[in-house]
Amino acid sequence: MTIYQVLNEENKLYREYADLDQALHCALDFTNWDVEHYYLVKELELEAA
Repeated sequence: MTIYQVLNEENKLYREYADLDQALHCALDFTNWDVEHYYLVKELELEAA
């Protein structure tokens, strides 16, 4: 399972999504809204138990 995390440039976690498009949209919205920071999406792979 893949989780997409929305982080700022200081690696502070803001949101997590199962859908890449939603994560990218969120990161873009945060970057446009908060001009002092930028946001990125990090892919996190989780293994099934």
